[in-house]
Amino acid sequence: MERFAEIIEKLDSLMLRYCKSTSLILNTAVEDLIDGGGKRLRPIMVMLAGSFGNFDEDKLLHVAAGIELLHMATLVHDDIIDEARLRRGKITAQEKFGNDVAVFVGDYLLTKSYSLFVDNLSKHSLLKLNKVVKMVCIGEIRQYEEKYVLDLSLIDYFKRIRRKTALLFAISAYIGAYESGVRGKNLFHLYKFALEMGMAFQIQDDILDFVGEEDITGKEINQDLCAGIYTLPPILLLRDEKYGHKARELLDKKDISRQDMAQIIEMIKKSAVLELSSRYAEKFIERARNNLNYLPDIIEAKKDIEFILNLQLQRQI
Repeated sequence: MERFAEIIEKLDSLMLRYCKSTSLILNTAVEDLIDGGGKRLRPIMVMLAGSFGNFDEDKLLHVAAGIELLHMATLVHDDIIDEARLRRGKITAQEKFGNDVAVFVGDYLLTKSYSLFVDNLSKHSLLKLNKVVKMVCIGEIRQYEEKYVLDLSLIDYFKRIRRKTALLFAISAYIGAYESGVRGKNLFHLYKFALEMGMAFQIQDDILDFVGEEDITGKEINQDLCAGIYTLPPILLLRDEKYGHKARELLDKKDISRQDMAQIIEMIKKSAVLELSSRYAEKFIERARNNLNYLPDIIEAKKDIEFILNLQLQRQI
């Protein structure tokens, strides 16, 4: 993300300053999260969407920092639920400090994000953001309720990733644009662009869970499947003419062995489901591109947004 290195440097510096506390544990946990990198796509969307209006860099940087801190809070809580050891190539807060401390680290990041929002957002944007945070929580709970369910439909899956991932992308673009005075069709198309891109992002993330390399992705692979969270590739595998019956037989066992899991992963790689999953991601990319075409020709901003969109199908992390 060298193209946005200056924005990311300013953003990281702001987050470190803003989250500084008297607690060594909190400071260490926050520094680990920020130094761990990450793509910073959501805060970048805030900044780029603001470029279509009356751009106020200082205000938008504070809003963007709030979005990234909110995202980090959800990651910390996710890692507790998933019992994840690694995040962005670093030991997670729950692995390093234990679940009790990690819960409070996530809560701390959440309160810091909302302090930034209260100081920098209009009431309209704050209410919109609150609705999205509520939907993210519902998406995570639905994912928990759907664990080990073999008959998930594609609609169930798309609803889940819309709530837990895509909506945060969408609201990032929306509030960046709205707080910069963008209204009407331009506001709508920026929101829709980011929503569709967020859908593609999550599908690619689910593909990488099977084909990514741990030292590149910075997190454990096959994590969702082992936890009973069935993403697009296994959902499609269960419908596959050649492998579907065997996959269902293995996943329906009360005690799935490592050997069974290895078989399922091998079937996912041998079948066409990863390619088919990529096609779904491409459809969402195309929908996002269609919304981009409706936006005014602010050349640099459109080029930057298109660059981020094109990254989604080239992702390795």
